[in-house]
Amino acid sequence: HAGIYYAPGSLKAQLCVDGRDKLYNFCEAHGVPHKRLGKLIVATAEGQQGRLEKIVAGARACGVEDLRALSRAETLALEPELACVSAVLSPSTGIVDSHALMLALQGEAEAHGAQIVFRTGVLAGRVEEDGIVLKTRSEDGAELDLKAALVVNAAGHGAIPLARALVGMSPERIPRQFFARGCYFSMARKSPFSRLVYPVPVEGGLGVHLTLDMGGAARFGPDVEWIDRLDYTVEPTRAAAFYTEIRRYWPARSEEHTSELQSRSVI
Repeated sequence: HAGIYYAPGSLKAQLCVDGRDKLYNFCEAHGVPHKRLGKLIVATAEGQQGRLEKIVAGARACGVEDLRALSRAETLALEPELACVSAVLSPSTGIVDSHALMLALQGEAEAHGAQIVFRTGVLAGRVEEDGIVLKTRSEDGAELDLKAALVVNAAGHGAIPLARALVGMSPERIPRQFFARGCYFSMARKSPFSRLVYPVPVEGGLGVHLTLDMGGAARFGPDVEWIDRLDYTVEPTRAAAFYTEIRRYWPARSEEHTSELQSRSVI
């Protein structure tokens, strides 16, 4: 991510911009496959151009200086199949082989003395005056209590249940949990685009955008659906709404291509 959408002055904005440059350097130094493809944020109607201008102004306030405003003709010169009235190009946006990146990070951490224990769950724990004790269980059933002066709870969807399982954790410090499901549909054939394509953002997300993997295959999404519990089910009928959004910037898609989409979801 280039750091385009975050609030100026926020830690997210600062860390995203700094982290972007460090990530590119890390990938180059460690041979992690990546591509600096660039991203187009497209306005598909005249009334959206003001929103593009706000995105550019906010991004520059965050330190993202390389954004370029493009006319319709300039955009189509880059991506002929796009439909838009104008666009913004973010040349520093890219993609990375996430599995190769994780392996490189693991190797770097272990080389600096870190010990990574896989297939081991944290079941519960307790807060003490000089640290936190965590009760763990490995895949083979072996249990072990670990005490640490500092614990980073980065358990994703399990972070809040884990915090609740820590005896002595103040309830007022545990936020309420909300779930928003985002569905994705991947396309069975290679994408005609060489860059990522994003519509102007919508409430709750960045809109149904087009991203590419390292092999050039396209994936569309996510949409936003607020749900009461974890549920990764994707209804195939959601593809119809995806096509409506996709055709705003890629009108070459038609209903007869529905079979090209394969579903997946994230929460």
